[in-house]
Amino acid sequence: MNNDDSLTPPDNLLQALATRVRVLRREQGLTQEQLADRAGLNPRHIQKVEAGELNVTISTLSALALALGVTITGLIEPHLVSESRPQTTSLSRLSPNEMLPCCRNTDALNSIGLTPEMLCHAIFHAYTVIDSIDSSLLEGGLERLAGGTVELANLSSIFGNLLGAGVALHSGGQFVRNGSHKFPDLVSVNSNFESGIEIKVALETNIPKGHLAKSGIYFTFRYVLVTVSGFDRSHRGDIVSIWEVRCGRLSDIDFSLSNTAGDSGKTAVIKTEALRQMSLVYFDQALCPYKRYVYFN
Repeated sequence: MNNDDSLTPPDNLLQALATRVRVLRREQGLTQEQLADRAGLNPRHIQKVEAGELNVTISTLSALALALGVTITGLIEPHLVSESRPQTTSLSRLSPNEMLPCCRNTDALNSIGLTPEMLCHAIFHAYTVIDSIDSSLLEGGLERLAGGTVELANLSSIFGNLLGAGVALHSGGQFVRNGSHKFPDLVSVNSNFESGIEIKVALETNIPKGHLAKSGIYFTFRYVLVTVSGFDRSHRGDIVSIWEVRCGRLSDIDFSLSNTAGDSGKTAVIKTEALRQMSLVYFDQALCPYKRYVYFN
């Protein structure tokens, strides 16, 4: 009897997934706990997946694929095991635990019902989904989202939605997503904290903006576009990576209002000084697009 479970995958999809995850994990010398850390999942989830007991969501499937360096297809199709080595078209992401040293001002996060761990898992969730989309695009002979498939303004909007979903998912039930195009993006279900959080996203050194100036608690995420080799300030890549996150309360007077054709109507840009006053809760020095970072606090 052959005990190599990579040779005779079962017909059942969940069992096939269980076999695939177990084989790939062992090939890469990972424990279940190490894989869970890479994927931003609970170790118990990995145990259930490998036992064929967990009916996984697309989010979990994407997280596992990214953590193991394969496509989603490579996880569920038996004949692709031989292609399971990490691909050169994928960026090696930090796990949520590896992101924690980038976190700062824990009290600012705690005051709105979040923790550094929740923030890191939310960021990783957004990476997981967008990397999975990019992987599928590349498989189809197309460019990544940031490589020209969508305009950068639309990319920021897409990424902001993914971050909002990640915060809600990993907030321990503190927040739920609001309806489409409703303020704020996240609604608190705990009366001990603020009523909600609005998320704004901007590329590189741009200042986050929106269509309306509204008072409330804001999360601002700024990202750079890197290559599979990493970040190069002089060369824009096509892989989204966050370098800065801030949070804090903004009022109407903290926005500059414009109504220019280039902005497609009314635009509310957070004033630079207001952005500086927000608490810096995540900062990745290696991805900072400034030669000299003057907004650190």
